Amino acid sequence: MPIPAAMPNVTGIFGGSFDPPHLGHLGIAESFWREFPEASELWILPNSLSPAKNEKHVSTGIILDMLHLQFGEMKNTRILDLELQKSGPSYTYDTLSELKRIMPERDYLLLVGEDQYAAFHLWKEWKGILSLVTTLLVFRRTSEITPLNPELDRFREKIVFLKNPIVPAASCDLRQELPEAIRTKRKPIALTEAVWQKILETNSYSK
Repeated sequence: MPIPAAMPNVTGIFGGSFDPPHLGHLGIAESFWREFPEASELWILPNSLSPAKNEKHVSTGIILDMLHLQFGEMKNTRILDLELQKSGPSYTYDTLSELKRIMPERDYLLLVGEDQYAAFHLWKEWKGILSLVTTLLVFRRTSEITPLNPELDRFREKIVFLKNPIVPAASCDLRQELPEAIRTKRKPIALTEAVWQKILETNSYSK
């Protein structure tokens, strides 16, 4: 496994829209700590706007509140609003470049889903991303099958497949489910109780 033997500065980077955060996200973070218990920190970075998506469905403040509720008790796990402070799409290369400039002593482990891994060679400056991270950690969203990407074959020494549980949850599906769930006050199974209560409190995703 291409991880430094001593891990005082090893930091996981877990980005996404988290709109809303769900148990799948939680399971990925728990798997990170289970497989890399000596890492220094795991950073959760909600994006301002994904290059693949058109809009956020609630305010950035509510997303931050939900993330703190979901991950706030997880040891050495921090929520960073670095990308939320910017307008326009969030690009991983730009974020990692800024982090490397601010904290060059850290070794970054970038978490991506198997669908993102399959299209990773289409990302902005994808080779630059690989030059900025120690390891690309690929987590599973929907399948036990290891995804393929021939473009990344020559970078195999940098790639690790995370053994996370597969939770049948996606933020886009939850957003479709939530209006009826809010009307009937029935919590979707993929949400934590704390996040569900925040959604009810703020009347988010009701339309």
